[in-house]
Amino acid sequence: MTWPQDIDAQDPRLPLAGVRVLDLSRILAGPLAATVLADLGADVIKVESPQGDETRRWGPPFHGADAAYYLAVNRNRRGMVLDLRRSEDRVSLCALAADADVVIENFLPPQVASLGLDAVRDRSPQAVWVSIRGASEAGPLGGQPGYDAMAQARSGIMSVTGHPATGPTKVGLPIVDVVTGLYAAIGALGALFAKRDSPDGKAARVEVPLFECGVSALINQAANHLVGGVVPGLLGNLHPNVAPYGPIPTADGELVLGATSDRQFAALCRAIGRPALADDPRFADNPTRLAHREELDDLLAGVLLGASTRTWERRFADAGLACAPVNGIDEVFREDHVDAVGLVQDVGHPAGTVRLVASPLRIDGVRPPVRRAPPLHGEHTAAILEALGPGGE
Repeated sequence: MTWPQDIDAQDPRLPLAGVRVLDLSRILAGPLAATVLADLGADVIKVESPQGDETRRWGPPFHGADAAYYLAVNRNRRGMVLDLRRSEDRVSLCALAADADVVIENFLPPQVASLGLDAVRDRSPQAVWVSIRGASEAGPLGGQPGYDAMAQARSGIMSVTGHPATGPTKVGLPIVDVVTGLYAAIGALGALFAKRDSPDGKAARVEVPLFECGVSALINQAANHLVGGVVPGLLGNLHPNVAPYGPIPTADGELVLGATSDRQFAALCRAIGRPALADDPRFADNPTRLAHREELDDLLAGVLLGASTRTWERRFADAGLACAPVNGIDEVFREDHVDAVGLVQDVGHPAGTVRLVASPLRIDGVRPPVRRAPPLHGEHTAAILEALGPGGE
């Protein structure tokens, strides 16, 4: 084995301890997939070009030389620089791929060929090869580059996001990249599981296209169209299938609440001191509540404007109803729950301690720790090449 072990950051208690991941990706979906595997204990080596991952420059804000964007999805790994246009660097890449369990890349198909990655892939049949694309190579969009905003547009996500006054808008975070990264991690894990029973140890190749992942994220909106022929418009914060469900103004803000069954709606009516509303023919069941949603929301707003968000939040919680304040990002990180469960962790970094959102998972009651800060550009190149030895340089 030539893979250089990361003795300092290994944690044998984590479920993917011992799994080796070679991350050739950049931007978001690929690095996020590698982060999910790394959080679960995999040993990840990120390989960048001499120019580095583009997101290192996607700021401000910056922490040291790197943008916060890069820090968000590149924890728990070592980083090195290889110029894949150089034959000697491709030799090093081949040595790493030969011992990798998973390889993640998001190059355009022509780049895969021009950089010799197809040859690397063919020489590493034991590695699950995860390829993130703008769209599946099997279709006419397969050769096109893809970014999150374009995927949100083409997949229909933008067409159901926003208000009639604003027109279609994208989600306020790169949702298709996130969904794609999670699918990529799932695909890698599934292929690793299947490889255990492979008689020749040959691993699968997994394609993860942004466009298809965006369409999959439509969930009920896609089903509404395929089953019922519905072409949804811009509902803003409203739910296409359930009422009441969405933000209602209070005396000092907005509270998102949902009553998705007749029982919950009756409980809501009691909690606001209007139990008779549950028997009103306009609101007798979900179809009638949907048909009279505007009247229902106006009635709820008329009541909720009489007290603060926090007051209603406590009252609805006591009634067993789901609700939440519309937090600003700063308010999110002031939530007592965030501190109580250790969702944000401090990690040492050459530019000074940096705070990062850790894995949302808990395994046997313990959140996987941030074992390494996101690496500096080429931070571990020399050590990795030295560990590879003459055959890998």
